[in-house]
Amino acid sequence: MNLIKFVALTFALSGAALSSFAAAPFIRGEQNPDGSFKKWHRIELVFEGPELEESSETFRNYRLDVTFVSPSGKRYEVPGFFDADWNPANTSATRGNKWKARFAGGEEGEWSYQTKFVTGQNVAAKLSGGKRGTGPDRQEGRFRIGPQDKVGKDFRAKGKLEYVGKRYLRFADGDFFIKLGANSPEVLLEYGEFDGTPGHEDDLYTPNIKDWIQGDPTWGDGKGKGIIGLVNYLSSFGLNVHYFLGMNAYGDGREAWPWTGEDDIDIYDVSKLAQWEVLFTHFDRMGMMVHFQLSESENSNYLEDRDGKGEFSDARKILYREMVARFGHHMAITWNIGEENQAKGEGFHTPNTHAQRKAFASWIRELTYYDDHISVHNGPGGVFEDIFPQLLGHKDLTGPSLQTYLVRPERKKRVMLSNHEEVRKWVDLSARSGHPWVVSIDEPWWGKRPEGLVDIIRKEAVWGALMAGGHMEFYTGKDDVLHIDYRRYEDCWKTLGIAARFMNENFAREIAEMEPNDALVVGEDNWALAKEGQTYLLYLKNGGEAKVDLSGAQGKTFTVHWFNPRLGGELIEGMPARVEGGARAVSVGVPPASKNQDWLVVLRKRG
Repeated sequence: MNLIKFVALTFALSGAALSSFAAAPFIRGEQNPDGSFKKWHRIELVFEGPELEESSETFRNYRLDVTFVSPSGKRYEVPGFFDADWNPANTSATRGNKWKARFAGGEEGEWSYQTKFVTGQNVAAKLSGGKRGTGPDRQEGRFRIGPQDKVGKDFRAKGKLEYVGKRYLRFADGDFFIKLGANSPEVLLEYGEFDGTPGHEDDLYTPNIKDWIQGDPTWGDGKGKGIIGLVNYLSSFGLNVHYFLGMNAYGDGREAWPWTGEDDIDIYDVSKLAQWEVLFTHFDRMGMMVHFQLSESENSNYLEDRDGKGEFSDARKILYREMVARFGHHMAITWNIGEENQAKGEGFHTPNTHAQRKAFASWIRELTYYDDHISVHNGPGGVFEDIFPQLLGHKDLTGPSLQTYLVRPERKKRVMLSNHEEVRKWVDLSARSGHPWVVSIDEPWWGKRPEGLVDIIRKEAVWGALMAGGHMEFYTGKDDVLHIDYRRYEDCWKTLGIAARFMNENFAREIAEMEPNDALVVGEDNWALAKEGQTYLLYLKNGGEAKVDLSGAQGKTFTVHWFNPRLGGELIEGMPARVEGGARAVSVGVPPASKNQDWLVVLRKRG
């Protein structure tokens, strides 16, 4: 039996048996028949360290870091964490001597690792320093990563999603990612079967239990079926992201936080976090991005006020460390510094400063070992000018998370902003800064569900954002902090899923080279994305005859296809099926049906 298979066998033993082994680390992960671990799959290194319990000293005064070195020599500095008995998701343990590092590697071949375990007052709030020589310090080892076998929507088939200096994130396999999904309910993690989530015994996403299928994960005694089924339900439509509050102490809902209690800002609930990990692992499997809100308007400075550490508290630094350590290995992540982050208020509600936002983003960037997306959210009121211009060009922040409604004091009403123009503005401004942003409409606020919501979403938010070079998440309005039956918005999920599938299946390789340029399509209600001379995507908000400027494509022939954004389905060959470049207003015909409804036209250079 080879060493890796032996390690896997020992990990299958009970926690009691496992603790009787020597202090050498155990390696856990999904394996190939030859014993190698699968590329882009989670690998866990489990170390024996000090016997501790969930306490402020545990999370402040100890720090584990593991350096992984790839076959090509690339180094990844990965933060580790206290994991009680190594299996707290199922045992709800609060005490133990197990410490972990989680990682996912994308190179096949032999990897090595080396540990650094330090102690000292508040050492977990530092990136270096501390006293060495305790527990799993200076341990070394090797393991092999081989091929992976995932296909389809599973993100592990595509590899890590990273910021690459463009307005779209890119997977390791080369595909770009066009994000469309659920912004709310933002209280997703206020789930009654997560440990330490009081007052939510009946919040079990009961309608989605039937969407859980045999072989899907659970924890404890079959817990988690409702929330796992919910991920299956949204993914079935093609949605690829869900946004949620990871820390809403004294905010909306007030029941989602990583600690043992709302005021226990130094004491992390290890079993709850392990159960979150089960959920986020299923996100990867089902092709869903993890969009982590790390604070909200009501608690923007909660950690600074409680910790008494001024502009950037040790408690916040440790929060970021714990989140990256436990969840940074997932394939697709947005780390969002804060929801409605410039909202006015008092006490905890005092908005973060520009200096804080930059410092927070830079600290997260120091902790992440891949180039994850780091964002910040504006609001309320759809006001952008007092938050985003000051952040342009800051290298560690990779995009804005836009809330798009407008307060009109004279009427005390909120009215829609132009999502298309707002996304286009920040796409253009960030490009000019030399640091292009990934721009997303993450809260198009509607209030109560208006008549014709699906049409509004599809035209103004979904395609308004996409055709400006951006992304979009759907917001349910007044249902935002309720445990709703998601099927109430099934028509909306279908609309988003149609767009997500169309964009990611047809443009994943070329979208970053396509520029928003509405001047290319005739008509005020029409928008265009194009790589001129090669590919043109036209959106006709109200149908009619489509005319496109092909004056820069002299001598080229283009195929014409239509796509129905209301119903989805296959591309439909146009009439005409081909057009020639060289003129400013080349007619590509009229929609194949429902001629006054919205349609998309795809032109591709022939040959």
